[in-house]
Formats: sequence, C-alpha cells, structure tokens
Amino acid sequence: MGSSRDDIELGDKTKPDLFTGEAPVESAHKAWTLVQKDLAYALGANVHRSWTARLHIAGADEYKVTLSAPSRFIASKIESAYAEELQRLWNKHDLVLPPRQVVIETHGAVPIKKSVAAKSSSQQLAERPQASFSAPPAKSTSRRDRFTFDNFVVGSTNEFAYAALRQAVFQEDTQYNPIVIHGANGMGKTHLLYATLNAIESSRTDLKIHKISGEQFVSKFVGSFRGQSGRDGIESFKSSLRDVDVLMIDDAHFVTDKPGSHEELLLTLIALVAEGRQVILTMDTHPDELSKASDRLKSYLMGGLVCKIGPADYEMRIRILDRLIASHRERANPNLVIPAPARDHLAARIKATPRDLEGVFNQVVAKSEFLGKPITVDTIQETLSDSRYSSAQKLTVDRIQRTVAQAFNITMDDMVSKRRARAIARPRQVAMYLCKRLTTRSLPDIGRRFGGRDHTTVMHAVKRVNELRQDDEGFHAKVGEIESQLR
Repeated sequence: MGSSRDDIELGDKTKPDLFTGEAPVESAHKAWTLVQKDLAYALGANVHRSWTARLHIAGADEYKVTLSAPSRFIASKIESAYAEELQRLWNKHDLVLPPRQVVIETHGAVPIKKSVAAKSSSQQLAERPQASFSAPPAKSTSRRDRFTFDNFVVGSTNEFAYAALRQAVFQEDTQYNPIVIHGANGMGKTHLLYATLNAIESSRTDLKIHKISGEQFVSKFVGSFRGQSGRDGIESFKSSLRDVDVLMIDDAHFVTDKPGSHEELLLTLIALVAEGRQVILTMDTHPDELSKASDRLKSYLMGGLVCKIGPADYEMRIRILDRLIASHRERANPNLVIPAPARDHLAARIKATPRDLEGVFNQVVAKSEFLGKPITVDTIQETLSDSRYSSAQKLTVDRIQRTVAQAFNITMDDMVSKRRARAIARPRQVAMYLCKRLTTRSLPDIGRRFGGRDHTTVMHAVKRVNELRQDDEGFHAKVGEIESQLR
C-alpha cells in the first residue's frame, strides 16, 4: 500500500520521513522544543537551566539525534545524571517510529564515552527515572573509593564548588590557582576532594598528586625537625609538597593555626602557583576569616578561586535520601521500603548537614530492621522524639492555615469560607492535610476550625492531597516546601 521505513535511504538527513512528512532535522527541532518544556518540569527550572537547557540540536537522521553541549564537563554531567530522563522524554515526543536514539557530544563533534541508549516501553515502565539524583556509590573496599563525582549529590548550595573541581580535572593549565573549598563540617568538602583525586588519577595518569590533611601537614612538619635526619628531614618534607603536579590539603585551616607550619604553607603556595602546579584546599571558613593567618597568606588563598558549600535545601535533602536509600538497598537490604511521605517528612525535619542527615537515616533504618517495624511518618517521629531534631515549637492549626494561605495567595477568610472554587478549595484541602499530618488535633476539631466543616470533609481532603502528591510532581514539591517551612 505504501513505502515501508526500510525504503528510506539511510543517512539521508534531508529526505522527508514517511511517517511525519518532515525532514529528520526539522522533526528533531520540533520534538526538542517539547522535550525542553518537560525537562524544566521534571528536573526543576534551576537544574534544567544549569544543564540540559544548554544542549542544542547538532544533527539528526532517521535513527539518531545528536545534541551538542558547550563543554565536556556539561556533557559528562548530563550523561551521568539526566540521560535516562532525557531519552524517556525524547521517546515521548519524537514522531519518528521507533523513537530515535539520543547521543550527546561536545563542540567539535567529540562524543562522550556513553550514548543515551534508547529503551523499550516495558523497560521505561519498570524503571523509575533517576534524573533527579546521582547514582548510588558502588561497593568498594576503601573509604576513599566510595567518594566520586557520580555519587555526589549536586544542588544550588554546592554546584559552584562541584563545577570548579570537575573543571580542574580536565583543565590542561591551572586557570584558577589555588582552589579553596570552604564550608561547615559535614557539608561534603572531603567527598569532593577525594572525588577530584580519583578522577585525576583515572584520567591523567601522567600527573603526580599528593594529598595530605591539615593535621598530617602540621605533624610531619614538626616531626621533620625532631628526627635524626636534621636538615635533610625538612628538605624531604618540602620536597614531598612541592615536587608534585597537584597538591591537595584537606582541612587546611589547621595549618594556619601554627606559626611554623603557617609559614611553610605560604612558601609552598608561592612556589607551586608560580610554577603552574595546581593547589586545592578545603577549610571550614572563608580564607579572609582565618583568625591566625597573615594578610599575605590570605591574599594568596584568595588569589585563585574561593567556593562555598552551604547547607542543603529541601530538594537537595530529598535527593540525598534517595541516594542513601538506593545505596542501602544495594549494600545491605534490597527489600528496604521507605514511602515517599516518610522520606519527605525526614527531609523536612533534618535541616542540618548531609552528614547529619545520613546519621539520622541510619538510625531510622536500623531501628526498623532491628525491631521489624515498617518505616512510616509516625515511626520517624518516634525516632526523632528523643533527639535534638524534636520539634521545638508546637504547630497550631492557625499557623498552618496562615502559612498555606500565603503560599497559595489567598486570604484567611477564603480559608474558612464556604467557597468551592478550585483556587480556594485546593489550598483549604492542603491546610487540612497538613493539620492532620503535623498536629495531634482530631478530625472533628480540624473540621470545626475550617468554618465548621464535618470530619468527613477533612478525611476527603487528606485522601485527595495524598492522591495529588502521587500524581503531580509540581504539587508534591509545593506541599513539601510548605511542610518544610512549617517545621
């Protein structure tokens, strides 16, 4: 009756596709416009703007679409974190059948190691896209090997430091030197340092790298004078620091507290920076706030690139928990189940460092496994009740109503009125849901505080909000943000 797909000449990028009536490149551009809109929704506007929005169509034929990234770093990040979601959405919007394979390359047509492999519909239904968080760490025998760029969860508060160190791995010259990563304990500075070390060792085997902690620096510096080797001891110590291509010092603030080692650090920086050797340091405060550091040392530390790692926001804590859950399933308990409401509740309650979040996660999981209890919002509340994360301020129905009203831009009169317009009813349902979730008030009591409504109305609101949180990611995120604000 008509030509089959096999009749189309392979590689002809201008010949119209028989199923769409368009040239492959034209249909690719149309599909890409729709894919970008979905990516902004699925990944979040900030993530999309930082990564996938920087791709553009570089070429297309009947079986493959090539997307070009502005740098190898960006291409590698998209490949490792967002490839599955990108291909899934492409399959959704591509009018060419079967959907084309998506391949990412950098400017200059240099493809990255992997392509975004197309998957069957059954595979896509069986697998949950892992686009919003990095893959769990692989099993390894050493603490150091567990820290990689792939399993570092990137968010708005650490993406600059992450990008700077990823760039340093592939940069041929020392464009920024030294690189200083600073932030409070438990924020992930050591993880990034080890990830950088592992990446350089695997990709640039010709470089000589030396990593040392601030405490080791001071100890070896003092020991070089006390040993029997005398002058040879200090010269050997200096050589270990300066006869390298890359020097990494973790917790470098320890070095600045001691006058002798402080001076040695300064001289080492001067020597390595002058010779174009890369120096990377982590510390718990901004270099300008080092109380015992000289102005000259501060000047050298701030002469390169200073990157801060801040506290994880709610969205990032969700992704950290997803990674921890996946890792625990892989290493210890493949049957671990943590429902989304319980996970979200834990992310909302723990606003400390990622290390603290991991500690509480381990406590929750261990209690569940040892006592044979499922993990729920209630069991998490129970686990946290005796910890420093217990609620310090009692939530009231009035406070929840006002917070939700402000978030949805309605008035308190609307909240308790009889109006049933969706713009009013939906925020009211959210407020009822959060009152049931976050307070000890009974259903009839909650209903009375919403304009004298019946307890069945509250039950319906709770059920409806739970359903919407399962089906609508944007709504789920907004409710989570409100809950986080309340807590």
